[in-house]
Amino acid sequence: MIILKRRTIIYGLISLTVLILLYVFMPKEILMTPLMTPEDFLASRPFMELDNGWIIIEPSSSLMVFVLGIQIFIMGLFLIKDNLKLWGLSLLFWSVGTILAGISYQTFGYELKCSGQAYCLFTSWFELAYLFTTAVSISLMAFAFAQKFTTNRTTKYLVGYGKIALVIYTLILVLGSIFNNQLMISYELFTVFFMPLFLVFFIINIVNYKTNKNSLDNAFIKLWLLFLFVNVAYYVYFFLGYTELLYDTTGIWFSANDVLHVALILWFFYLQLKVKKELIKI
Repeated sequence: MIILKRRTIIYGLISLTVLILLYVFMPKEILMTPLMTPEDFLASRPFMELDNGWIIIEPSSSLMVFVLGIQIFIMGLFLIKDNLKLWGLSLLFWSVGTILAGISYQTFGYELKCSGQAYCLFTSWFELAYLFTTAVSISLMAFAFAQKFTTNRTTKYLVGYGKIALVIYTLILVLGSIFNNQLMISYELFTVFFMPLFLVFFIINIVNYKTNKNSLDNAFIKLWLLFLFVNVAYYVYFFLGYTELLYDTTGIWFSANDVLHVALILWFFYLQLKVKKELIKI
């Protein structure tokens, strides 16, 4: 127990150090591409001005992402209560990442990246912190998944990948912030490190189900297929430019991020109502 508490303190201090470094070295020389003035930024999306002069962008999108973040946080607490600690911790970090992303990509995006600037910045500390906390979340999910679905060498490899990917990615993220390297702090690089894990999860569940024909692996196979559908829906909506088309023609704002967040809310409902029951059984 003492060793566990000591490890928790050490991991907490390391995480705090990473977040502090990302704040101190937040890259302020990388601008949005193409270049965008604050005026152009506001003209491209809905916003509202508060009494104190602060500007809130995409109010409806902000509401959706915060609902999603709260939903994930509550689910994480329930999983911890049901003795699924690693699964619960994974979702708690996911919820924090979701809220951090919502603050910068939606609610206070203008204030954090455009206000007082000649041209809007590429990122903010909240987005960098989102990348880091989400990386921690997926690594914890890899540990939880390995314990539940794998044995022996496969467990060792999956846990090892989760640890190594997190350490290397964190170093790259911090160095990218220090040296103002856009690729190193991009979401695209994040996906290179962590999205393959979901494919690995999917394959392991399929292999297990072919062998055992159990309801838990079956539930997770459906979970990963739905997760794939969620991401495909996001990218299709994004690349076809429906956000801008809908806003320009009707004045209604429903972005690709809204598609993602609404779909994830439904995805987490499936996780709560179906998959969680199967996890608790075994």
